[in-house]
Amino acid sequence: MNNNRIIPLALALVSASLTLISGVVSAQPGGPSVKTLAAPADPVKNAVLIGRVATGGMIFQLELEGSEPMWMQMGSPAAWGAHQPAADERYHVELKLSDPKSKTRIPYAKSTFEAKNADTGKTMSLPLPPMWGSSGLHYSANSALLGDGTYAATVTVDVPTFQRELKDKDLWSKPVSAKFHFKLKNGKLTEVSTPDR
Repeated sequence: MNNNRIIPLALALVSASLTLISGVVSAQPGGPSVKTLAAPADPVKNAVLIGRVATGGMIFQLELEGSEPMWMQMGSPAAWGAHQPAADERYHVELKLSDPKSKTRIPYAKSTFEAKNADTGKTMSLPLPPMWGSSGLHYSANSALLGDGTYAATVTVDVPTFQRELKDKDLWSKPVSAKFHFKLKNGKLTEVSTPDR
């Protein structure tokens, strides 16, 4: 075997070892594949699928749409009220997390969206609390994102906190991450991740 084949194999083994050591299951070691949209899509007008990834016994479906008011607990002590999007919160980042076997949405999981705009070098982290809406249970938050540019995003889901039957004790027992790609130009999506399924 020559060095051209040994080095990539060694790098793959190191990457897999680091994933096991960190305790986080990570999808797409090489990153998501890119899909160029036939025409720019305005997520403020219609929800746009950023990508769909199957990993760790879950399906991550990430979408971007226009920001929206939410009925939520605010303040201290917490009281229910209408939360209007801030002036710069143009987008609504939405994660639909489901079990591929039962086709059921997965509740009680702390979810976080992290992204880097490769064009500006800026990074962000956005907690995605659970929400109920017209598409059912999902995790979401309004955000300004980081302006136009090419994004590398990672969504991490912690271990769901609900009880399980003993036969399912190892199901979703570690945090899981999925990687996504998208590109914004003039506020419209021009590239997304190719969906897994």
